[in-house]
Amino acid sequence: MSDTHLHPLEIALLRWLVQHPGCNDAECIAGTGLDEGSYRRAAQWLLARGYARIAGSRTAVRVIPGPVGEENLRLGTTPELALLERVLQGASTLQEVQEDPRFQKGRWGSALGAATKEGVIQGGALDLRVGDGTGGVFRELWEQVYEPLGRDDRVMLEDLPARIADLVSARAPKRGRSGAEFLLEERTENTLAVTPEGERALASVGDVNALGALTREILASGEWRNAVFRGYRVDIPPARIPTGRLHPYGAFLDEVREKFVSMGFREMTGPLAESECWDNDALFMPQFHAARDIHDAYFLEEGARVDPPEPALVERVAEVHRHGGDTGGRGWGYDFSVPRTMQAVLRSQGTALSARTLASGPDIPGKYFGIAKCFRYDQVDATHLPDFFQVEGIVLGEEINFRHLLGLLKLFAQEIAGAESYRCVPAYFPFTEPSVELHVKHSVLGWFEMGGAGLFREEVTLPLGVRVPVIAWGLGLDRMALLAMGLSDIRDLVTPDLARLRQMAVKPDWLPGRKA
Repeated sequence: MSDTHLHPLEIALLRWLVQHPGCNDAECIAGTGLDEGSYRRAAQWLLARGYARIAGSRTAVRVIPGPVGEENLRLGTTPELALLERVLQGASTLQEVQEDPRFQKGRWGSALGAATKEGVIQGGALDLRVGDGTGGVFRELWEQVYEPLGRDDRVMLEDLPARIADLVSARAPKRGRSGAEFLLEERTENTLAVTPEGERALASVGDVNALGALTREILASGEWRNAVFRGYRVDIPPARIPTGRLHPYGAFLDEVREKFVSMGFREMTGPLAESECWDNDALFMPQFHAARDIHDAYFLEEGARVDPPEPALVERVAEVHRHGGDTGGRGWGYDFSVPRTMQAVLRSQGTALSARTLASGPDIPGKYFGIAKCFRYDQVDATHLPDFFQVEGIVLGEEINFRHLLGLLKLFAQEIAGAESYRCVPAYFPFTEPSVELHVKHSVLGWFEMGGAGLFREEVTLPLGVRVPVIAWGLGLDRMALLAMGLSDIRDLVTPDLARLRQMAVKPDWLPGRKA
């Protein structure tokens, strides 16, 4: 008796697997002619029935055209090949080439640099000469990557020659998808094998025409008389349809906010674009400080404006920088630049929120916190991103002292980061004295800095109108999340990989023994 429960997709996949053992997902999709969705459903059904098993798996990387790659496909060429074409036609300068409207001027310039490096073009911007005339690696890139992508074929990074794979990887940035030529999609490729039960089920099907639906055409043609109607099984799990949910890191930030509010803190807010006054000068950071260099902070383009602070406040801050003002200190002893203090920058530290709050007449005693998006020119690695979140906070009052700060840092390390080991290390910051850094121990990354803290100097508080002690901290929330969410790479927090995100805890275990 035939197995009429088999779906036509299952039959097609079983027959292919029997005839081509050892095929992986990509080879099965290409061989059976099934679209990827149909193949995935058939494979899931066969695995659930025990008619197939996973014989092996490997991680493969699929190449997908990014926005820039899509534009190249639409134009039918890349800037490097188009540049070679123009030079072969007689263009001898970059200015002549840039008259071609197919690509923006910047892309022509980048193409010239890449083509010169690979020997496709010889000479400089004022003397263009053809190299070997073949297009070299860029012709191979077009033929082996672009042309298959234009046919909607699957292009796997592992199947490309090494130098083409390296070029594709270099043009597929981990971040900044809007300017990417290629996108790399990592996924697990399985190799399926037919089980003895699957072979018997396939043998029982034979050439029987198993119908899954009764249509008007089948009734009219009489086909139903010689057919067997396929049975339906309700014990096969349906296809998994992921539902919408909160981003796990967003949920972490919400939990941090809830914890501070529950402890009686009031939230501070402020703009992403700040004047240097709030970002640095009000914090007694001299205008010659290395952290204020263009290589460490993002300056907004000329003409960008932010709301200026009150002139009287700027003058008090300037006096403190010049000679200490009425703080009793000596200041930094330089000619403070008022135009410089109005310069617009992207907020480089959450402490700018504290400066604004202190100048706004805060409650005394009072305690405040802020979750601040900050921007710094950092090399991206496992613990650094160029844009990141800090949890900033201040507590002010007549009786506040450094011991209160140490107690709060212990609370943050254990309650928010969930760190089992932490330490406070003496440090230096221009705006606090004494100062400490909070270090925590990660099971993979080892000890790393969580952020800085200290007691605000009077050079900060007095010009802002506060005459009581103020403790302050600025801690990296991204790094806290590494511990709290069981991660070892900060880049996972901003990954576009939905499968990876679904594996992360929406609400992590905050303390040992406490389950989400």
